[in-house]
Order: sequence, then C-alpha cells, then structure tokens
Amino acid sequence: MDNDQQKVLLAAASFFNETAKKRLTTERGLHAETLIMSVARLSGSLMYKSFGLDDKLAPGTTVLSEQANQHGPKLMDMMLVTLQQLGQPITETTVDTKYLDAKFSQLSFQESYERLAPFFLAYCQAAPLPFREAAIAGAVATGILIQECRTVLPVAGGAALGIYGFIEGTKTVPY
Repeated sequence: MDNDQQKVLLAAASFFNETAKKRLTTERGLHAETLIMSVARLSGSLMYKSFGLDDKLAPGTTVLSEQANQHGPKLMDMMLVTLQQLGQPITETTVDTKYLDAKFSQLSFQESYERLAPFFLAYCQAAPLPFREAAIAGAVATGILIQECRTVLPVAGGAALGIYGFIEGTKTVPY
C-alpha cells in the first residue's frame, strides 16, 4: 500500500470514528461495546456491498457466501494489525471469545446500520472511495476505537466485538 492509499484510508477511518461517536452518543455518553460493534458492523456491510450479490434479498437476511469467507477475515487482520501498530500485542488467538456475541451492544444490527450507514455511504460517494477500500478503512477505525476504549473495555474483549461485527456485517443483507 503506497503513501497516498494510506492517507485515504486513514482519512476515511477518522471520518468513520468521528461520525460514529457523534451518532451514537446518548444522554449517558458513549457505550464502548456499542461503538466498537457498530463501526465493525458497518465495515462488514461495506465489504458485503463490494460482493455484488443479488440485491433482491430482503434486508437483514443472512447470506453465506464465499466472498464473505474470503474477504471477511481481511477486516479482522487489518483491525489486529492496527492494534499491534498502536502497541497492543493482540492476535486472533488472544481475543476474549466471551465477547463474540451481539448481546454486548445496546443496538441491534439494524439500528447500528440505520444510524451510521447514511453518513458512511455518503462519504464513500463523495470521496470517492470504493466499498472494499471503505471496509478496510472501517476495520482500521475499529482498531483505533478499541485502543481508545481500552480503559473501559479490555483490548481482547474489544477485538472480539470487532470480529463479531465484521462477521455479522459481511453476512447480512444491508438495510
């Protein structure tokens, strides 16, 4: 990846993080688990959109595809590399698997999507940024959020939430 590509991805990641923080703040503040999982879900959804699958399927339908199996792990890898670059020695084998569950988010997949997708998609169109690259930027954003939330949520737990969100996003028809 060249310097210009890195700048584009980091700019998108920054936009995704700032937008998510604004759109997900409630009167009680930000909920780390919801923030991390929501950005990861959107990252997965952006990757899903790059697959070019049948758009006649009902939103929210689970779709098992070879594309998700092939490209979904790239999101996890990018999140883990981001965390490692930020000084967190985390790997796929050291995530806290008890966090691999949607119950930790205060929002459903649909609620996360509805709050963030209009802004993320508008950014992709304006940038212009292809969905696959936007998904990678979303994975970087997820890693940065996990690092930022480490004082209230262990990194190993945040990474598991990110992985769960990526899986959910890459295997669910967007709303």
